[in-house]
Amino acid sequence: MFIGALLFGASLRLLPAVSVAAVGQHPAESREARDWNDLAQVDPLWAVLSVDGKRNGRWDQDEFFATGEAEVEQVLATATQLGRPEQRRRALDFGCGVGRLTRALAQRFDETVGVDVSELMLEQARVYADTPNITFTSAQEPPAGPFDLVVANLVLQHLPSKALARVYIGRLIEAADPDGLVVFQLPTNLSLPQRIQPRRRLYAALRSHVDPGRLHAAGLHPVRMLALPEADVRTTVDEAGATTARTERAGDAGLRYYVHHRSL
Repeated sequence: MFIGALLFGASLRLLPAVSVAAVGQHPAESREARDWNDLAQVDPLWAVLSVDGKRNGRWDQDEFFATGEAEVEQVLATATQLGRPEQRRRALDFGCGVGRLTRALAQRFDETVGVDVSELMLEQARVYADTPNITFTSAQEPPAGPFDLVVANLVLQHLPSKALARVYIGRLIEAADPDGLVVFQLPTNLSLPQRIQPRRRLYAALRSHVDPGRLHAAGLHPVRMLALPEADVRTTVDEAGATTARTERAGDAGLRYYVHHRSL
């Protein structure tokens, strides 16, 4: 569900970094859930796909979901070239947000599951869903499979740490059917402002005292950004017993990886 390419403008006063939970562990009510619930209330479509000029409710709903149709078509075209998945029974959209990709997947798979950390995002996803074969559920981590297709688009880059991103890559692979396919995207590097994240730090410092809507209107946001070099991702995939079948450019969002279990 998570913001794609955040470009930061004017410099802001830096604040101390916010501590994060240990790898694989989350508090009962996590910072991530609170942050994405904030965004779900103030600007959910832009939070899912942060295109220039679409902030503050400027996304047209039909145009927004059309981008999901186009992305799913592109992913499945590459998947067809790879000969995977062998069947289209179950698809997982991890980090689904309001269901931008989930709706498109549901038209092409017998059953689609959308998972997100934000219950408020999921409430809207259920309203937008117009097919009966979608299930939305709130969770921090990828669910158990098996799924024929596992998708995590604009998601892993917003986790609290690189170590956790590597853990989640492994869990996404575990959720895939042996004859299935895992598709995820990650930036390979970040600009200096994206690494420093001044707007996120200022948001975190003011969040207890200022309404999230006012913070958003001021150009602040709560979203973390991380990147993993391609070599690190390939090593993580290999250690999970899988193969990186293909990569392709995903614009400002880095690389899209097509991964499947290693053939026996």
